[in-house]
Amino acid sequence: MQYKYLAEWLKNNKEQNLVFKSISKFEDQYFIEFNKRKEGLHINLSSQDCFCFFTQNITIPFEQRNELDIMNTHLKEAHLTESSISETDRIIYLNFSKIDIYNNKQNYKLILELIPRYQNIILLKMGEDNSQIIDCTKKVSYAESRQRQILPGLEYTPPQTEFKIERDEVQFPISIDSAKNIRESSEASPNFNLINQLFEELYFNWIFKARNERIKSEKIKRINKEKKKKINKIEKQKKELITANKEESWKQQAELLKANFASIKKGMKSIILQNYYEDEFPEVEIKLDPEKDAKQNIENYFKKYRKARDGKVEIQKQIKIAKNEIEILESDIFELEETDIFFGKQEKSKKKKPQKTSYKKLAIDKDWEIYIGRTSKENDTLTTRFAKPHDWWFHTRIFRGTHVILRNFNKKELPNKLRLLCSQLAAYYSKAKKSTNVPVDHTQIRYVRKPRGSAPGYVVYTNQKTLFVDPLSIRAVAEKLEKNLTQRHKDTENTEN
Repeated sequence: MQYKYLAEWLKNNKEQNLVFKSISKFEDQYFIEFNKRKEGLHINLSSQDCFCFFTQNITIPFEQRNELDIMNTHLKEAHLTESSISETDRIIYLNFSKIDIYNNKQNYKLILELIPRYQNIILLKMGEDNSQIIDCTKKVSYAESRQRQILPGLEYTPPQTEFKIERDEVQFPISIDSAKNIRESSEASPNFNLINQLFEELYFNWIFKARNERIKSEKIKRINKEKKKKINKIEKQKKELITANKEESWKQQAELLKANFASIKKGMKSIILQNYYEDEFPEVEIKLDPEKDAKQNIENYFKKYRKARDGKVEIQKQIKIAKNEIEILESDIFELEETDIFFGKQEKSKKKKPQKTSYKKLAIDKDWEIYIGRTSKENDTLTTRFAKPHDWWFHTRIFRGTHVILRNFNKKELPNKLRLLCSQLAAYYSKAKKSTNVPVDHTQIRYVRKPRGSAPGYVVYTNQKTLFVDPLSIRAVAEKLEKNLTQRHKDTENTEN
């Protein structure tokens, strides 16, 4: 963060007599709570940008950590007496004081080094002649830096940098552009007249949001990779199943060889026999292993038969398991698409039982309700079993996607507003999510059918109409419906008055 913005922030936030309650942590973020204050000091120490701001936002699950116990012990109930910024670099000093159990005054300095790649929080105990480091969030030993060590017990020395300070006045209002740059004298919306508001906006709506999008993308990519493995496994097992389906053929050939035991001689590569398992007893050529005698060749075919017979059951079982696992993975992807905030460490994927059908549902009123399938299997159940003939069905014309059902409880005509919103939902929950002008077909359920033996999620339909729409999430659709409902209530009240 530029020095002048930090200096401006400090100028507007030199609050004194704040009483320290605790400091907590989440990843590279720290939060200082104060007694009897709703606002806390959020310290962003991310590698890209470092700054701090006061906020009441409690989105992030900050936790008390053992590594912060020393700071919490020394600063508990300490009063913030003075705040200042270094004259040489992006370092903020917070001076605290408290009366210890011996009725002696203890002075502390909490240093926020908001310097990218060197960011740190350091607690000093202030003496008459020197300042000693009590603790810090990032320890730096001689092995890591010969110029400056940051370790408990050492005297604090500020970093020696060639940083050039910009002392220009900040020209308000200020805003954030698409590249996360701060723009002064800005007419863009939203814009701010206080640096603290801008810092809060920058972190929660830009930095934190980008973090969540990155985590979401990584998780979905990992799940899709696992899903691809399962699909490849099924394809391989289907090929094995084709071989396993030859069990009767192996058995017949074994029985034919057994019936012609005397005709089989060692060294023969094949033998032509009459196949009495088929009408008119056609001739069949059976391959032999020339290095094996008659008994061994017969046993070889029986062995193939037993392996195919037993393997067929196991392969079918494994295919079913893999399909269930794919259903779970597809459901996980759907839920991730709907999640905006991710916390905690990445968990390794675990095998879990298939979940019960749980469609995404959006209630509108007594006449209409929207349902969205999460997986291919759920799409099948939703469209072919759950929906009624007069309900409306929506699906992208070209792209793969989910089935969106608009329940029509009272068999009414389809309103244009709901036609548009449901089409936008179908576009959003498809491969065309990031596209525009997506073609979406819609028709009534009575015109939708599933061909016998077709793949999960596959249907055919007639009497459809097409809308070209931009995708819209279920959250955005819910907000639009809420606004429409509120407006209708207002119009009704005005009419009655």
